[in-house]
Amino acid sequence: MAPKQPERQPIGLTVDIEDWYHSVLGMPPEEWDRQPDRVVETTETLLQVLADADAHGTFFTLGHVAERHPELVRRIADAGHEIACHGYAHRLVHKLTPEQFKADLERGLEALDKAGAGKIRGYRAAYWSITRSAAWALDILAEAGIEYDSSIYPTETPLYGIPDAPLDPFLLRTPKGAEIIEFPPTVMQFPLRNVPVAGGIYLRLLPYPLVRAALRRLLGKGRAALVYIHPPEFDPDKPRIPMPLGERLLHYTRLDAMRVKVPRLLADFRCAPLGEILDRHHPRETLPAWSVVR
Repeated sequence: MAPKQPERQPIGLTVDIEDWYHSVLGMPPEEWDRQPDRVVETTETLLQVLADADAHGTFFTLGHVAERHPELVRRIADAGHEIACHGYAHRLVHKLTPEQFKADLERGLEALDKAGAGKIRGYRAAYWSITRSAAWALDILAEAGIEYDSSIYPTETPLYGIPDAPLDPFLLRTPKGAEIIEFPPTVMQFPLRNVPVAGGIYLRLLPYPLVRAALRRLLGKGRAALVYIHPPEFDPDKPRIPMPLGERLLHYTRLDAMRVKVPRLLADFRCAPLGEILDRHHPRETLPAWSVVR
């Protein structure tokens, strides 16, 4: 009898549940209530896309959204998706003090709990903003009982990144010696830098055949892969406001692409929540350890 082939792991499908205005860096939170709210409609669109493909994922949900729309959180959970925490106010972690970050995390977790999200295992920072300068945040996550994080991008941009971080799930040692599982977003390795390929602006801009080939290559090698999307990316008609050129490109370029690319991706790959993938394919005791402190 031929030996049983190992099960190929699915792609980690993740969604950051936030409204269009939450990620506008120049808009302070006190202005949010004056903006048109579109997160319910856009998330419902995305939920239908996933239901049509019988796909499930991890929804990193902003506490501000959970507070305003608890019924949306329950709708996501009832559809079989994993709920995780995206903080409360979508603030850059490396711009906060430890006290501010802890308060934001606790408020976000409280909002999810009140909305009926159930047990929260995972966390993702706004704009992947846990950098080396904000490594202290990892100890706060561990103290709060967070089991896994997905905030460290193994590349480097002006906003985020730790370019020498491992590319597959690993056990992350925090500055105080705690350990938390890290599930990084997918990059392809090149001589000069690691290049993101499977989420946000990168997924919108890159030709889909290239993205598909990159993901197939990783999975074929037994590697992990993670895709991330945002409901506002399914909203070509979202409000357009003045902002610097770089931000304008980030927010508005190729908003027509996701409604085409995401269904294709779901047809080509099996997807699953991060918690499920970690439990089945990367149990804690098998993960390599890495320290964020040099």
